[in-house]
Amino acid sequence: MPTILVLDDDQVILDLLQTVLTDAGYDTIVFPEVGGIPPEARADLVITDLVPQAYRRDEALAWVTSLRQRVGGSPVLIVTAHAPAVAERDMLGADGVLTKPFDVEALLAKVDELLRGSYMRKTP
Repeated sequence: MPTILVLDDDQVILDLLQTVLTDAGYDTIVFPEVGGIPPEARADLVITDLVPQAYRRDEALAWVTSLRQRVGGSPVLIVTAHAPAVAERDMLGADGVLTKPFDVEALLAKVDELLRGSYMRKTP
């Protein structure tokens, strides 16, 4: 069963994503801040908000890069309300971007797509 790490500073979003993903059959671990992630943590997918509060493309790209390195190169899905980030989705270094508020079915479809793509990249 794939493991999904969810990182968001909004507890309501963390609870919602944990419920939705767990109900869909995924192992889900949630953290309100990156400092809470244990160094040995690994996940098949990371879902994150752009936690730095003021959006800047260079900071968002650095955020995504650091998350990917921290959890072993897993795909990263950004779920954000930052309109400029959504407009620049192809420049953030993430594997996908969804806009808040999000449709649960669209979220699960994107999660499935990214996990299938990740599996295909890992399979020789």
